Amino acid sequence: MNGSQWTWTILKSLNIETVFGIPGGAILPLVDAMAMQGDAFTFIVTRHEAAAVHAADGYARASGRIGVVLVTSGPGGTNVLTGLSTAMADSVPLLVLIGQVPTTLIGTDAFQEADLFTMTMSVVKHSWRITDPNRIGPTLDEAVHTATHGRPGPVVVEFPKDVQLAEVREFLRWAPPEGNAWPTSIPPLPWARVRSLMRFSRRPVIYLGGGVTASDTAPAARGLAERLDAPVVSTLMGLGVMPHQHPLFLGMVGMHGTWTANHAIQDADLILALGVRFDDRVTGRVAEFAPNAKIVHAEIDPAEISKIVHCDVALNGDLRVILPKLMRIAPKAKHRAWRRQLDAWRSEHPLRYRTSLTSLTAPQALEIIGQHLAPDHIVVTEVGQHQMWAALYIPRSMPRRFISSGGLGTMGYGFPAAMGAQVGCPQQRVCLIAGDGSIQMNLQEFATLAQYRLPIWTIIMNNAGHGMVRQWQDLFHGERRHGVLLENPDFVKLAAAFQIPGFSVGSAPALAEALETMSTLEGPVLLEVFVGQDDHVFPMVPSGQPLSMVLEE
Repeated sequence: MNGSQWTWTILKSLNIETVFGIPGGAILPLVDAMAMQGDAFTFIVTRHEAAAVHAADGYARASGRIGVVLVTSGPGGTNVLTGLSTAMADSVPLLVLIGQVPTTLIGTDAFQEADLFTMTMSVVKHSWRITDPNRIGPTLDEAVHTATHGRPGPVVVEFPKDVQLAEVREFLRWAPPEGNAWPTSIPPLPWARVRSLMRFSRRPVIYLGGGVTASDTAPAARGLAERLDAPVVSTLMGLGVMPHQHPLFLGMVGMHGTWTANHAIQDADLILALGVRFDDRVTGRVAEFAPNAKIVHAEIDPAEISKIVHCDVALNGDLRVILPKLMRIAPKAKHRAWRRQLDAWRSEHPLRYRTSLTSLTAPQALEIIGQHLAPDHIVVTEVGQHQMWAALYIPRSMPRRFISSGGLGTMGYGFPAAMGAQVGCPQQRVCLIAGDGSIQMNLQEFATLAQYRLPIWTIIMNNAGHGMVRQWQDLFHGERRHGVLLENPDFVKLAAAFQIPGFSVGSAPALAEALETMSTLEGPVLLEVFVGQDDHVFPMVPSGQPLSMVLEE
């Protein structure tokens, strides 16, 4: 058995069945060995390596399984760097296998040689270069374990071509060392302090992040909120952990969070921060973040503890261990005065937008779209104004049902990520919300969408430009709009070139009618929604301002 054949034997034993990527010379032995596996693996061939990584990312986020990517050396490998950075920022488990020139040619500037082992190290949890075929088994085992344990993230294995072809003589495997590098237990003292803080708090807030989704602890987080009678705010990555319609849920927090969620943080006397990293888009001016609150930070990665916002109690460990313990020590409380205050704020400061029967604003359009989606449908977004509007106006009530590039804010992410989510969850409808700017970052993937007949709703919010950049130019740069106007293709005709049906609408009645028609169609479909070019995303906390400085229009 050669190295390539042994590789697929190992990956099969690790329950990996789906691979995204593009074949190429330096990875061809692995591609050929995969072909010899018959139906054991599904190979989704994208049109660009960047899209392959984003697709594997969407697959991982939606399904909860590791995403696997296969690309060739040189430009094949350099094209995955943005996708790796995106996955690293949002803690998404990926295994990326990158071809390399034979070991005898490494360092000679051979055709399609690039030092991808070194290049990728800063945007992954770890990189490996295999130079001995007998180390393939241990390396792959350790790589998958590294990607999926502790704080999840992407890993890279660089695979020289001669190692892929070499005979394997020792069929070695790797077992995790005894113990766990990530904390699973916490000494008694912090628990006593947390118990006291919860008992005497009168204005608690639970602040949920992507770590709750990644650890599959959403039911425990909801149970804690209900027991403590604590209102809940969410980051973009945590949407769906707390059902949108739950009376304790105040909405998204941060730059484009709701007025009530932001002011709840600022007025709280206790914040239980679960699986969050206090991103600058959430905190606003750090020195004025939650000025009245004691902060308890529960987080698996010790590097995130007090990195940005000082916490009063650190619970450094796995939420699967921490949340059940918090449930056991939490008092069964009622915070009637606090809840009345929050309800009054919600009544006084609701999300609001203008409506029209003859034209559409983006919030109005997204609210209509949300009414045509079921709770288990998966919403994937590109990056920009439409992303924030979708987070605000398309309610989600289940985890892993709102997928978006949060930490890196990668334009071009959403389209291939939606394809990956559909592959990972074939029984669910996947709805992509894209901007006319972002969708063109990976426009070539319409060919992939058509080839595999993935039944995705691709909805393009067309405001004729890079809307979020335009908004910042209007608000903070003297309304000097430069470099943001786009001359767009006819998206419906483009879809038709791939035998994908498409519609264009510009009013609320036409949008509702188109969505009803789309519900009757099989396979992929495109919907272009024309919205106002001058619409801005509100609420908004200007960059560098405290969360209390919420602009509502």
